[in-house]
Amino acid sequence: MLDQLKQSSIPQELVLGWPRSVLLGDEKLIVEQHQGVYACSDQEIILKTICGLLVITGERLSLTRCDRDGLVVFGKITKLCYRPKGA
Repeated sequence: MLDQLKQSSIPQELVLGWPRSVLLGDEKLIVEQHQGVYACSDQEIILKTICGLLVITGERLSLTRCDRDGLVVFGKITKLCYRPKGA
């Protein structure tokens, strides 16, 4: 199946449900295909994804445009990391 995906024009992340993150500078993060917000504060935002928990750390963090298509995080982003499922 992966070989067929590589040959098609459909992005793998769409078919497999992987999250897609785009970091613009250090002040804007766009996340698509998340599974919801697990926790949210002005210093840490944790999102549920198929890959585990995506942890966004920084200062003055805020969520905008949070819908089925994705979400946008604004603020001073200092770190992005994944916590594996079950950790």
